[in-house]
Amino acid sequence: MSEFDIAKIAAKALKGDTVAVSKLIRMAEEEDPQVYAALKHLYKHTGRAYIIGITGLPGSGKSTIVNFLIKHFRDVGKSVGVIAVDPSSPLTSGAILGDRVRMLEHSKDSGVFIKSLATRGTYGGLSRSTLQIANIMDAMGKDIILIETVGVGQTEASIMNSAHTTVLVLVPEMGDYVQTIKAGVLEIGDIFVINKTDKRDPAELKSNIESLIRHNSQSSSGKFWEQKIILTSGLLKTGLDELTAAIDEHQVFFNDHMKEQYLEKRLVQEIEDEVLNHFIAFCRKNLKEMILQEDLMAAGAIEEKNPYRISERIIEKLLNLIKE
Repeated sequence: MSEFDIAKIAAKALKGDTVAVSKLIRMAEEEDPQVYAALKHLYKHTGRAYIIGITGLPGSGKSTIVNFLIKHFRDVGKSVGVIAVDPSSPLTSGAILGDRVRMLEHSKDSGVFIKSLATRGTYGGLSRSTLQIANIMDAMGKDIILIETVGVGQTEASIMNSAHTTVLVLVPEMGDYVQTIKAGVLEIGDIFVINKTDKRDPAELKSNIESLIRHNSQSSSGKFWEQKIILTSGLLKTGLDELTAAIDEHQVFFNDHMKEQYLEKRLVQEIEDEVLNHFIAFCRKNLKEMILQEDLMAAGAIEEKNPYRISERIIEKLLNLIKE
């Protein structure tokens, strides 16, 4: 595909053409290097969408929350993009939760664009292409982008650096609440949702979170965001209006006190991600051949079949290739 063809697809995507957008998203997901020509063209048209991250353990009811938020934002006239990031199948690298199946009620709504992604082994709870796809949806004109990701803990905290507002979904039966919170999740959430309150009393979990967030107020330019705790029940449809009110409140706070700092951090993150992605792709391209060469060199010499020595030599060769 020529650069002219890529530019034509990007131009159609800017007009909201879902076929063009789907092509670009597929290219990003498959790590097609040609997608960068389109992304360079689209980037100047980004920055208009508000990004909301929804994270939490599997079974905590994130998809129910996302479904409600889609309906809420559509009811107030906003277009919505959804990126549902699922853990990967160890065999096929495909998404195994299939969150998009739970969102079928919105599939015929032209104002909603839903994409389900697999993490494909990426740490941080996000696919490598997630931010690229968010930028594509932003450029196509989506007002709100919901990123749903699985996992709670320090390695899943990258959603915090990608979203403007992060909603952390917990459930009362999570077990050792304090240890779960200490795992790093306290710093992730702007809003904590304790879901499925119809099944078990949330008082203990709520009390533990409250006692910890008193010492953990987010700050920016001397202003503090007081993290919210919302009790919800997807079954009983309770607490969901309070959740949207809290999101609206945080959006105002974000735009007034956090936006500039966020844009700087996100720019650095996107640069780091792209450089690392290219470096990883470069290493993968050359790695198998180098391992084969080392294996042949070590044939018959048992003492040379040392993974630490071999990897050291391969790293040196890769660095020399980069210098060239």
